[in-house]
Amino acid sequence: MTNTRTPPNSKNNRILFLFSTLCCLFTTALLAGTPTPLDPVLTTFQSGFSAAVAVRNAGDGSDRLFVVEQGGRIKIIKNGSTLATPFLNIDPLTNGGGERGLLGLAFHPDYANNGFFYINYTNSSNDTIIARYSVSAGDADVADDMSALKIISIDQDFGNHNGGDLHFSPFDGFLYIGMGDGGSGDDPCRRGQTKDPDDIILGIFNGEDCDFDTSFVNQGGNPDSLALLGSMIRIDVDNPGSNVADACGEGLNYGIPADNPFSHDINGDNDCGEIWAWGLRNPYRFGFDRNTGDLFIGDVGQNAREEVNFQPATSNGGENYGWVCREGLIANPGVACSVINAIDPIIDYPTNLGCSVIGGFPYRGPESTWQGTYIYADFCTGDLYWSIFDNSAWTGFATLIGTSSNVRGFGEDEAGNLYYVSSSQVVQISDANFTDDLIFANGFEN
Repeated sequence: MTNTRTPPNSKNNRILFLFSTLCCLFTTALLAGTPTPLDPVLTTFQSGFSAAVAVRNAGDGSDRLFVVEQGGRIKIIKNGSTLATPFLNIDPLTNGGGERGLLGLAFHPDYANNGFFYINYTNSSNDTIIARYSVSAGDADVADDMSALKIISIDQDFGNHNGGDLHFSPFDGFLYIGMGDGGSGDDPCRRGQTKDPDDIILGIFNGEDCDFDTSFVNQGGNPDSLALLGSMIRIDVDNPGSNVADACGEGLNYGIPADNPFSHDINGDNDCGEIWAWGLRNPYRFGFDRNTGDLFIGDVGQNAREEVNFQPATSNGGENYGWVCREGLIANPGVACSVINAIDPIIDYPTNLGCSVIGGFPYRGPESTWQGTYIYADFCTGDLYWSIFDNSAWTGFATLIGTSSNVRGFGEDEAGNLYYVSSSQVVQISDANFTDDLIFANGFEN
């Protein structure tokens, strides 16, 4: 996480300030009454991990959970225990320091049949690699580490703001990848507002070196990939080679959906066809509503605001969320620029209440009173937050509970139960008022 700041001493003060600051955002909704606070219970589901950043399920009916460790390992929780042998270990391939390392995992929607899964990591040159692996033929709990297929590589200007998350949409089946702006401060190379490779800034700009990495190009990377930074990209991994003339990545092992908003098939210009939305600083964690396909993007702020952006499943893409000209709902005082028709976040809070928003998921598990509640967190404070959509507006949100740990990511099991990961633990979030003999849908008893 970047720009780590010491949080206020009083959690109650943070809560009060949060509501006073956000009242202007939710005035209309709050007139109808603030939603009843949730009554959560946090249960340590499994511990003993090293720098865990994500937890996922394979969607194959096995009820296993896969825990991503930043250092390069993916471990399996099976039948209540963590297996000794990692599912995958790419430690020799990645640089796991700071904001770098193995950052994301997504299982193909047809994983049960094809055995494909995808990872997002930074290599030893600090560039982003999206690669596909396969499960081994003889053991469902071990991947075939020789099966790696590079899908796309993206040049990174600096060592931070790598994004890291990736998910298949439950609505359209395409792979979405969140890319940060390339790093440093105030997006010095202006990647967040660049979608045309002809507009890529190179050389020294704003006192920073914005040139592409020669070694990246020598290894087969496309220098145009710099235009993919600061955006949400959307690719088709099942039809490689389709619309590859639009590609700013290598364009060999993936296709570009014909309805992507900047596909040449649609607008005829030179914009990167992979881009689905842009104007993002560091969408470190995002998630889809498994029922509706709606997209929630947690975008980590710099010095002023943290934000969550929303995109309905019916969107045609092309949203510009405003960075570097805007941070949350306000103009970025460090940069003189403006964005026409920038999309406002649904959630926006000041960085003195935290320092790094961790996007989560709408709850879709067995606890009926929580249905559709969006749960997310802040890395620095350890606080969990909630928000609900009611009568066409997002209602006021509040502290759900303080975890006293650094939340690094969220995940769901196959039944929709919600978890978060701290550095060493996977923790389940449950409703204290929910009664089902405390037997979870994954088959484990509390």
